[in-house]
Amino acid sequence: MMIAERHEKIMALVQKRQRVSMRTLQELLLVSVSTLRRDLEGLEQMGLIRRVHGGVELVTESHVIQAETSWTEKRAVHAADKRTIAKTAVHQLHGGEIIYLDAGTTTSKLIPFLGQLKPAPTVITNSVHHAAQLADLMVPVIVIGGQVKLTTNATIGAAAVEQINRLSFDVCFVGINSIDQQAGITTPDLEEAAIKRAVLHQSNQRYIVADSSKFGQTSFAKVADLDNVTIITDQLTPQQTMQFSELTTIIQGGHS
Repeated sequence: MMIAERHEKIMALVQKRQRVSMRTLQELLLVSVSTLRRDLEGLEQMGLIRRVHGGVELVTESHVIQAETSWTEKRAVHAADKRTIAKTAVHQLHGGEIIYLDAGTTTSKLIPFLGQLKPAPTVITNSVHHAAQLADLMVPVIVIGGQVKLTTNATIGAAAVEQINRLSFDVCFVGINSIDQQAGITTPDLEEAAIKRAVLHQSNQRYIVADSSKFGQTSFAKVADLDNVTIITDQLTPQQTMQFSELTTIIQGGHS
């Protein structure tokens, strides 16, 4: 089991129970005590957990580093804003482009609109979920191969990155967890960050799609600097607009 996968399993359980014993974690992960301690030290340094006698507990106060949540959990959050972002994103297209559509719940909102474009785009994605929906809409789709990350239905790993590096995209729409003035564009998972970096490098037009709650947050793994991307979002607060507009191009959609 990879480090990122172990971290993901630990955080999923701690977020569910608030406090978990070392014995429970060791039984879940099937790793040595020394390996588990290293994992917990890393998560504690990120500010995600606090080690207590006999186990760990969730850090519940506001903290900077954001943990990964499941696809199902993310789907229900800011759903209206994500649809607004998707409508704004599709307006950047003319039809017939070669598009990379990143895995994620915000990017999933683009799919119905992509099905209406004429001529139809060709969509490359690392999301098993997205690929099935696009195929149902008769949109030409290519799926990036690799290991499927079960919490997000995204393909990840070296094989996926290698395949992306052999392709070129007219436009990419990349989802993200966190956007910060200093840290830039970040995400909790190292392997997903590698996928996103490769996609941005291979794309002529690079769009980050993220609702306004992602601004002012930082995650573990860096994807890109702000000046290398255009961000499509919903309505920002005046303070957010002032903080970020000088650092990158931001396209804001109105509330639907």
